[in-house]
Amino acid sequence: MKSSLRFLLFVCFVISLHSCVSVRLRTANENYDQSAYAPAAIDYEYVLSKRQDRDAVIKLADCYYQMGNSYKAEFWYRRAVKLPEPKSEWSLYLGASLIKNGKYDDAKTYLAAYCDLNRGDLRAFNMLSSCDSVSVYYRDTTLFTVSPMRYNAPGINVFSPAYYRTGIVFLSDMNYKGLSKTLSDWTGKRYLDLFFAKKTDRGNWLDPEPLRGAVNGRFNEGPVAFTRDYNTMYFTRNNYLSNKVEKNKRNDNVLKIFRADFVEGQWNIVGDINMTNGDFSVGHPTLSKSGDVMYFISDMPWGYGGTDIYLSNKQGEKWSEPVNIGKSVNSEGNEMFPYLYNDSTLYFSSDGRGGLGGLDVYESKFKNGEWTKPFNLGAPVNSPQDDFSFIIDTLGLNGYFSSGRGSGNDKIYSFVMNPPRLLVNVKVSDQNSHALVGGANLNVVKDGKVIRSVTSDGSGYLRVLVDPGHDYDFICDHHDFYLRKASVSTIGKRFSDTLSVNIDLKKIVLNKSFIWYGIAFKKKDFQIKTSATESLNLLLDLLKENPRLEVEIGSFTDSRGAETDNLRLTQSRADFVVKYLTDHGLNHSRFTAKGYGESKLLNNCVNGLLCIEEEHEINNRIEITVKNIADLNTK
Repeated sequence: MKSSLRFLLFVCFVISLHSCVSVRLRTANENYDQSAYAPAAIDYEYVLSKRQDRDAVIKLADCYYQMGNSYKAEFWYRRAVKLPEPKSEWSLYLGASLIKNGKYDDAKTYLAAYCDLNRGDLRAFNMLSSCDSVSVYYRDTTLFTVSPMRYNAPGINVFSPAYYRTGIVFLSDMNYKGLSKTLSDWTGKRYLDLFFAKKTDRGNWLDPEPLRGAVNGRFNEGPVAFTRDYNTMYFTRNNYLSNKVEKNKRNDNVLKIFRADFVEGQWNIVGDINMTNGDFSVGHPTLSKSGDVMYFISDMPWGYGGTDIYLSNKQGEKWSEPVNIGKSVNSEGNEMFPYLYNDSTLYFSSDGRGGLGGLDVYESKFKNGEWTKPFNLGAPVNSPQDDFSFIIDTLGLNGYFSSGRGSGNDKIYSFVMNPPRLLVNVKVSDQNSHALVGGANLNVVKDGKVIRSVTSDGSGYLRVLVDPGHDYDFICDHHDFYLRKASVSTIGKRFSDTLSVNIDLKKIVLNKSFIWYGIAFKKKDFQIKTSATESLNLLLDLLKENPRLEVEIGSFTDSRGAETDNLRLTQSRADFVVKYLTDHGLNHSRFTAKGYGESKLLNNCVNGLLCIEEEHEINNRIEITVKNIADLNTK
């Protein structure tokens, strides 16, 4: 009897347990179908602790994926891909979760398997390629100094900062007296409200407080934008009236952008700006300086991906029909959290361009009527987790952004933008012997102005720190060599780098003449040809750059004509060159003009020998001879 009773009790327990599991599974499925992922996940976890269920594994993985919990999503998608006849998209979601968890090599395996079966999914291919280029995003982590804000706390979300008066307004699900304690079925946490944190004159932050007025309602409030006078606010929220959720024709509760005005210390809601008639979601507004142009996101189906960035112009009290800002910014993924800086730079986040994982922050500039290719800001702003809501002050040096790094909760970080450290290594050497030259003076010229002078040591090397965004000339001067200039541009340099400049100096040899080509005269005349001006100016530049040189200007002619006439002609030509140089600012005492006539022919075209014109012209020339190197300090 006792044995039969125990068996009967066991059967009843099993039946009761099976019934309980079935009820929990049915409840989980109902919540899942309503996008109530948080309670659904709890029930699926319970069901799977009691029995194996293919559908529960798949849906539980998706719950955590939708909730942004990449660690648990990874765990359950690993189980899902091992099920019989797995779907290829499970490998995609597993790969995306692994990337957010920093497991790039592991992610490649699953993303490659998905891409083999889905050749047209450009977003997936971008994710796959990013796994091999992670180091690119860590190439210069000195460009930003990042610090967590003091009001970040474990277990709560704090994100989407916006500049407001002497502080920032942000979103949070923190508990606060007087606010609704209703929990979101999607996240399992409080709905998001708008808080203001004030920064004191000494740089300290006061405890955040909710915005006053009707803007914090029963459900989620979202990212905000303020007009320049801070008296009008545009903010994102679920579409509802009087605590009743409003749905569109597809039975979806969409996001809308609402306007609120600051009146007598309170934020009063004026209404939504109604850009899409409630058919599709709009949100995440950012404004131009004038407040007449709004950029925002929307999931309208004629975009390029999940959510795209659009713009609208204010026309009186209404806003124009949204215009997609184009495929140069928008991708096959989701573009979100735009921020317009100085009306010409757009910061936004995207998960459709690869990057470090999840949402990464990008920058695009408006040039020549279009937006430039987005630039990934890299680490430490971006991380494997979601990074978003990047804002920057009017000076372009300090700001804030949000990130899910670390504990998995969103937090706000402050940053200071640092210029890249650009170092120029200058090597000074002899052009002929290639030996290093010490004791050379180097003038550093920035945008045409000398900013410093340095002298090379015995090694012949110099190291010069320069700033980004400028053109530099390095003018090298040494007593025994001709002055030589080298140029470097740091315009467009975004990362710290070491640049190399080699300056090969030409030795000054006294009393050894050399031909200065290009100074041509009219036949049997001391007037130059028009084409000779350029060559004369090059000589002028050389002598301006080398003020210590005292030179002889020697003129030579061919053998045609009387020798005495040729002697006078060459003297006139030499005098002409000296006059040109002195008329253009050079000191006459530096020059000696000497006409040599036909005394130094370079070929055999002597009197009585027939030569063509080109052969005679070889002998019509100007030669430069350095006679002395003066000490400028004693002159």
